[in-house]
Amino acid sequence: MTDLILCGAVIQQKDLIDQCITSLKDHKFEKKYILFDGPTAGKFQKDYDSYKEYKARVKEEYSDFEVIEESENIYYKPLLQKFVKDNLESLSDNLLIIQDDVEVDPFSLEDVLKIKEDKEDCKILYIGEKRKRAPHWFSVIDDSDEKLTKVHGWAERVYIITKTDFISIMDYLDKSHPSTKRGGCNGKFIDVYYQNMKQRKSWKDITEEEKLEYWKIWGTYDLKEVFHRHLVAKR
Repeated sequence: MTDLILCGAVIQQKDLIDQCITSLKDHKFEKKYILFDGPTAGKFQKDYDSYKEYKARVKEEYSDFEVIEESENIYYKPLLQKFVKDNLESLSDNLLIIQDDVEVDPFSLEDVLKIKEDKEDCKILYIGEKRKRAPHWFSVIDDSDEKLTKVHGWAERVYIITKTDFISIMDYLDKSHPSTKRGGCNGKFIDVYYQNMKQRKSWKDITEEEKLEYWKIWGTYDLKEVFHRHLVAKR
């Protein structure tokens, strides 16, 4: 069983979430959730009113989703982490997590889950964009598999992960980065931790075996032949 978790926030193009949901309409999910982050500070009242109206519209039009709203702007990582931890027992084992300005190519969810399950060391199976990988963000470890590419780095726009692996990775990040300050992107997002590790001078100095030990924390694979399109929301 798989649950869908769609992560949303303040957005100017209010139809992008519709494109996102439409791209997944043919999949059968056990449960479907929309998580709305709280509004960012410093906006005009009309912006807060517009966000409130937008969320009300989404609730009405997508009654098959359970909608969870945060009152404060806490960003992607805390938003998702809080929801999964608070609902761990009731969530399905597999989670398909997607952001509100992403649409995905048609694919068979059942087939992709089988591909992931057959790769015992796969924790995060992400769906990338149909373009050349940015070398500062991704580096290929093994491209010999017909269905998957084993990579250092990943993109959190849309991916499949078990709830157990999600919590395991969050626990690792919280222990290895105990500061509660959210400077830069660390603490706000998840994939940036891997990117930041790859940008460190120490990464270039360690052995390939040591790099693979770090990879095991994440277990990241890129799915071949299925891609997403980033619709590039303005916030």
